[in-house]
Amino acid sequence: MAKVSIGVPIYNVAEYLPQCLDSILNQTFKDFEVILVDDGSTDNSFKICQEYVAKDSRFRLIHQENKGLAGARNTIIKNVKTEFISWVDSDDWIEENYLKLLVDTQAKTNADMVTMGHKTYRDDNIYISNYADIFSKYQDSENAIPAKYMIEDLIRFNLMLSGYWGGIDRTSIYKGVFCKEGYNHEDISSKHKLYLRANKIIAIPDMMYVYRIRPESITGQKLSTYKDAKEVIDTFIMSYKEIIYIAELADFNDDLAEIPLL
Repeated sequence: MAKVSIGVPIYNVAEYLPQCLDSILNQTFKDFEVILVDDGSTDNSFKICQEYVAKDSRFRLIHQENKGLAGARNTIIKNVKTEFISWVDSDDWIEENYLKLLVDTQAKTNADMVTMGHKTYRDDNIYISNYADIFSKYQDSENAIPAKYMIEDLIRFNLMLSGYWGGIDRTSIYKGVFCKEGYNHEDISSKHKLYLRANKIIAIPDMMYVYRIRPESITGQKLSTYKDAKEVIDTFIMSYKEIIYIAELADFNDDLAEIPLL
């Protein structure tokens, strides 16, 4: 059995999918499997997935009726058998030493979660996001970060910390944790639960994940109607209420009192 499962949720990304899957094939760390979930694509995405499955036995393909990104993630979670899981969104890509660095860091630290910064690709420009710099004041000698600080930064609206991609996680912390289906920005509704389950979280300064913002994506679009804006706001309110409730249960009360929520 492979050591790491790479989960790739897919929906109508034929233009970008080969770059994503090629970047996985080119990893210097080879002991992985790839779980592709095609979420009812209507373009050539499913055919592209079939081509990669045919040429590399490490690729597994699941086709389902459209359930949204959360539904695709949940299908991947249900099908993971390996000790660790890593996520790559189907319009993003990873640099060749990405998995090796994450796996090596986990082996040295015995962390349940290892995360790194990322590069954002938008309109042919690259922007840098380095989480290790953000958390340096919280880290111990192993660069471990208490879960409370990850939660606090989510409450401070650091939304990139809610993303599933950009790291490697011990699969066991996902037991019973699923994304809420039917919402945009599904990550934020569940990532905080993983932080609380992790005994050790490590942040490293390297940035080998490239996050693409597409003009047609949810992230890349301007909110065009009142309904669009209300849907996003309602999702954030629901998620943040839950995050704050869980943080209070975890006895973060003194720290929460110091966090400006507006």
